[in-house]
Parts: sequence; C-alpha cells; structure tokens
Amino acid sequence: MKRTAVFALCLALALSLLGCGTKPAEGGTPIAAAGGTPIASAGETDDNGEYDNSGEPDDFGELSGSDENSGAIREDVCGLYLEVLEDLWNVDPGLNSEISQIGIDLSELSHLTEAEKDFVMSGFASKHELPYVAGTWEELCEQGLIDKENLYWEDGLFFSIKTNEDAEWNLPAMFEGDQTPELTSFDAQKWRSGLGAYFFGQCTAQKNDDGKWSYTVGQEAIS
Repeated sequence: MKRTAVFALCLALALSLLGCGTKPAEGGTPIAAAGGTPIASAGETDDNGEYDNSGEPDDFGELSGSDENSGAIREDVCGLYLEVLEDLWNVDPGLNSEISQIGIDLSELSHLTEAEKDFVMSGFASKHELPYVAGTWEELCEQGLIDKENLYWEDGLFFSIKTNEDAEWNLPAMFEGDQTPELTSFDAQKWRSGLGAYFFGQCTAQKNDDGKWSYTVGQEAIS
C-alpha cells in the first residue's frame, strides 16, 4: 500500500509540473527572444508578409515618391555656382553692410535642377548665417522687401545668376573620338540699390578633367 501511495503522489506531482508555463501571457505581450528583442505576435506583419517589430508605420514609401525636387545632387555643378555667389559676396563688400537677409534668383539658371537650386541657395545663405528669400527682383518688390520706387533694399542684398543662352563658343578643332567639353555660360549680379550693384557678365565655365568646374568672367561692371 505504501508503494502504491508513493507512486500515485509522484504521478500527480509530475502532471502538475508539466502544466506549468504553458499558458500564454495575458494581454498578448510577445515573448522575448534571446537578447530581449520581442518576437512579433501572430498577425503583426507588414504588407510584404514580413514581420515588423518597430511598432511604427513604414515611411519609406513617402520618402521615395517621385518628385521633381528628388534625385541626386551634383555637388560639382552646385560647387560652381556656390563659388560664383561667394565671389560676388566678396567684391565691393560695402554693399554687404548692415543686411539681415538676402534674396536669391536662380529661376533662369537652366544648368541646375530645382533640387540643386535649393541646395545652392540654402548652402550660400547658411554659410553667411542669413535667412534667404527665393524669387525674382520683381517678386521681392511685390513682397515689399525691395523699395521699387526708390530702387533700394534697406536691409537686404539681392543675388541672381542666369544662363546666357546667346553665348558663342570658339572651340578648338575636334577630331573623331574626342570628347566634347562640358561648357556653360551665365551672367551674375548682386544688387543693393540702383546705385549699388556689381555685375559679372558673359561668364564661361568648363568642367575640367579632374571633375571640378572653373569659370572666367568676361566683363565686370559696377553701378
């Protein structure tokens, strides 16, 4: 009888131990895998049928949408126009005094994409720690920034670069197999008033063998 009772007690204890820990945690909390990372519960999958443990929406679709401002920034080309703006900044520095903002017009610069224009404008303004307004001279007048009647911008300085569509190139003789050089021509200016402006005219730029751009100014003028 003693042996029978002991056997029955052991059997009951074994059955009790087997039943422990098999019940899922209440509330549906995922069980942690090795390393403490939660394993996704059933039904927690993304649109591709793969598990998403982030707990946040997938935003990649919004970032990769087709937009005219999206695309790679050509830093070599942007660097050319940043250099032009910087050179304009440095000539006749008296025009730069006591300004709190700048205006920039690259709308007629066909060499750059819209994204690259934004890159150049924001980069130039950031370097000089000034806010900038993108727009033509007329648009800045309409916004009340430039005094159109008196031809004066009291606390600002206006920059513009536009492609010179009428430029004529005197290229050397080209032979079969020669690579056509990458060239562009433009005019640039900075303007503070009708009697305070500086102009770079008939500028020509070429991409060099090292991938960098260099430019020359055909004419300079001051008013």
